[in-house]
Amino acid sequence: MITVFYVVRAENGTYVLNDRASLVSFMSQITSDPKNALENWNSSDVCNWSGVKCDNGSRVVKLTLSEKSLHGTIAPSLSKLSYLSILDLSGNFFEGHIPAELAISLSSNRLEGYIPNELRFLHQLLYLNLGSNKLTGDIPLSIFCNGTSYVEYLDLSDNSFTGKIHLNNQCELKELKSLLLWSNHLVGEVPQALSNFSKLELLDLGSNLLTGELPSKIVGKMVHLQILQLSENRFSSHNGNTDLKPFFASLANCSNLTELNLAGNHLGGELPSIIGTLSTKLAKINLDDNHIHGPIPPEISNLFNITLLNLSNNILLNGSIPPELFQLGSLERLYLSNNSLSGHIPSAFGNVPHLGLLDVSKNKLRVQSLKALLTFLS
Repeated sequence: MITVFYVVRAENGTYVLNDRASLVSFMSQITSDPKNALENWNSSDVCNWSGVKCDNGSRVVKLTLSEKSLHGTIAPSLSKLSYLSILDLSGNFFEGHIPAELAISLSSNRLEGYIPNELRFLHQLLYLNLGSNKLTGDIPLSIFCNGTSYVEYLDLSDNSFTGKIHLNNQCELKELKSLLLWSNHLVGEVPQALSNFSKLELLDLGSNLLTGELPSKIVGKMVHLQILQLSENRFSSHNGNTDLKPFFASLANCSNLTELNLAGNHLGGELPSIIGTLSTKLAKINLDDNHIHGPIPPEISNLFNITLLNLSNNILLNGSIPPELFQLGSLERLYLSNNSLSGHIPSAFGNVPHLGLLDVSKNKLRVQSLKALLTFLS
């Protein structure tokens, strides 16, 4: 996958190498497999080198070498490409530390160590992707504050970051649209200052060790939110993990919401009928592996664009399967397994036009008759 972002160079007081020398220095610290990935990097004209694009003045403005099976370390000399605006080295096998002089797309490599504080000097940074590496330590406050106010995409996912999400009210990433912190070891509560990121469309905090109540007051201010991933943490519902209604009520402001994932949090409380007032753009809801109890509210049928609904592994979810679910004409996958649902398995599920997967195993359900079973399976 090609990933790009804009970056400005941090001045360090040394003389600026010419573009060719900078690239040759970079090449000297890497190997490629296959070996012909940089086979034409020997000619005198760098503008003809693979992955290099120049402007009308023959200055390098773009370097894209993603998915080239490159090995080695990243030379700080790349920071001397003073006209460079797009740099993408993602999907390779780079190791070592991130050069303090650079801020680039480095996802899916083998980088380790800490994020350098020098990133705070990159005042025009729009895109930062450090996902799927071996980075450790706290996420520095400078990532969110002190100079990165223009960033639109921030991906620090699938690393080994620890500590809390350091934010304060002076951190206002007013242009941030995507924040991905999933699969780390982050702890503590979701900071209230995150509500300042009012343009967020994608928020993924899944697979961490976050605690506290579901962040109702925070997501309620994210009116542009489209995807909310809070799964596999240690969140609780309100009033001592007994009430889900305030959180679902806060999502009423998210009129563009298409995906909601709260799975694996051991959330308690009944599934409130107010779920039926959420965005009709909702296509995927994952509420599995929680402690939700009580019946499935029939109002969920108001979400007529749902393609995936997962309520499995709640154990105490009981009552009958509401016939209103048959009205979900877009439904493709329905997971209701390992609950305490009772009554008959409705043969009307066979009339849901796009339903390709239905799992109602490990419940207290029964088939009304052999004829009904054959109708259901047909």
